[in-house]
Parts: sequence; C-alpha cells; structure tokens
Amino acid sequence: MSEVNLLAGRPARQTAGWRAQLPTLIRVYGIILTLVLLLTVVTIGNPAFISQQNVFNMASQWAPAGIMAVGMTFVILTGGFDLSVASAYSLCAVVAAYVGQTHAPSIAFVAAIAVGLLFGLVNGILVAVVRINPFITTVGSGFIINGVALVMTQNAAFLVDNEDFGILGAGRWHGVPYSGMLLVIFLVVFGFALARTIYGEAIYAVGGNYEASRLSGIRVRAVVASAYVLMGGCVGLAGCIAASQLSSAQANLDPGIIFDVLTIVVVGGTSLSGGSGAMWRTAVGLGIIATISNGFVLLDISPYYQSIIKGSIIVAALALDTGLTRLVRAK
Repeated sequence: MSEVNLLAGRPARQTAGWRAQLPTLIRVYGIILTLVLLLTVVTIGNPAFISQQNVFNMASQWAPAGIMAVGMTFVILTGGFDLSVASAYSLCAVVAAYVGQTHAPSIAFVAAIAVGLLFGLVNGILVAVVRINPFITTVGSGFIINGVALVMTQNAAFLVDNEDFGILGAGRWHGVPYSGMLLVIFLVVFGFALARTIYGEAIYAVGGNYEASRLSGIRVRAVVASAYVLMGGCVGLAGCIAASQLSSAQANLDPGIIFDVLTIVVVGGTSLSGGSGAMWRTAVGLGIIATISNGFVLLDISPYYQSIIKGSIIVAALALDTGLTRLVRAK
C-alpha cells in the first residue's frame, strides 16, 4: 500500500472510531448540552433569569424537590422505586408544623426527619427483607402515610406563629438562602459518597446485578434498605424546608412533587433499571427542570403547558437512554 493510501486510510478509521463513540458521548454529555442550550434561550428571552435574586429564588424554591431527588437517585440506582414520596413529604411537613406550634424549631425539625427516616426504614424492610415489589410497597405505604396526615390534620392546616421557625426555609446568609445551601451540600456530599466510597460502589453493584453482588459478599439487603432510609431522611428534611417556608403545613401539601422528583432523576440520565447514573446527572436534571419551570414564568408562557413539556421530556429521555444504551452494549 502506498503512503498516500495509508494517509488516506487514517481519517476513515478516525471517523469510524468517532462514530462508534458517538452514542456514548451523547449519553454522557447530551444532558449538559441540553442544559446549556436551555440556559442560553431563556437568558436571551429574559436577561433577568441570570440575576442573583432569581438564581437564589430558584435554589430556594427547588430545594425540597432537589433534596428528595438526591435520595431517589440512590433508590433508583439499586433498582428500586419510591412512590410514597409525596405523601411522606406532606406528613413530615405536618409533623414539623404540629411540633413547631409548641416546641422549638430544632425539636420540630428533628421530629419530622425522624418520621421520614422511620417510614424509609419501613419501606426498606418491606422491599429488601420481605421482598415485596418496590412499586406495590411504596404505593401502599403512600396511602397509609397520607391517611395518617389526614387524621392528624383533619384536613386543616397547621399554622406556626414563630419567626424562628421560618429561618430554615426562608432565612438567608448574605442573600444566599439556607435551603439552597442545604441543596448544594446534599448534592456534593452524597455525590462524593456515590463516586468515591465503598458504599457507593455497593449501590452501583447491587443495582447492576443483585445476585452477583450477593455472591460476591455484599450485604445486598442492607444496602437496598439503607437507600430507602436515606430517601426517608431526605423527604423529612424537604418537608421541614417546605413547612418552614410556608410557616404552615397540611395533608396533600404538594401531590405533584413526586413527578418533579422523578423527572429530575430520569432527565439526568439515571437508569430506571438500576446500576447506571450519577449525582452530577441529578444536579443537571434539576437545572433543566428548574430552568424550564422558571423560564415559563419569565417568558410569560402559560403554565398549563408545563405538564405537557415535562411529560414529553420524561418520555424522550427514557427513549433516548434506552436507544443509546442498546447501541453502546451492541458495540
């Protein structure tokens, strides 16, 4: 073969290699590109989007859903699911407000988080030890939790007349909301736990192959149960933030928040089949959903379209992830 032919062959091989890597590159970096495009479009449409006040308001507004998305990332990575989130979120907020009426805010928040951890533990035992399907388990526990909240409140709101109670959700440090700080801390700390610790490796291993993980010596039931306990703690804290922001709480506080949480995780690229995903992906998914929701307001687009857009995003994200995963595995 001549030197000319050899040189001519290199670009062809490089092109073929690039094409082979394209599905992986899109799967890894596509969501980042999506977020950048969204930020650009909304900023051009209304420059107020990138103002400090708006960014801080978004961080505060999305802190509850974002913190719960952190816990949901762990649950989904193990191959599980939690549909009791909205009910538990409301109950934890109700507990925080109820206790906060007569006790110090710190006691109220600890009580609410303890309730969240308790229900997370119950879900974890039912899924990991009793081996009931996660979907059935969390749907059932969600009804129970919602019933408890209704019994506690008699479908009325608990109001808290204590200025200190509002500090967690509405308080700020040099303009930065405490709730937003907590969101960033959770994303960073638990992102590190997933990426750099033995526990994180176990989460991925169990979600990737349950039986192989068990045979390799991983205590799979404990790992799965711990993910639900973590989810419960995140729900408890989210409920505290919501109650603090409103200085009140009631049953059915925000039934639709479960869809926001799932959308954040799924759009970020964490696979619903388990074993594939990352906390940075959840952070990017949160940025995408928050940008869309805030952008609708700033660009004066009817909020009625939000459900259509979010539903389309979920379907498109799942379809893209499934297609790209098959291409990657086929190589």
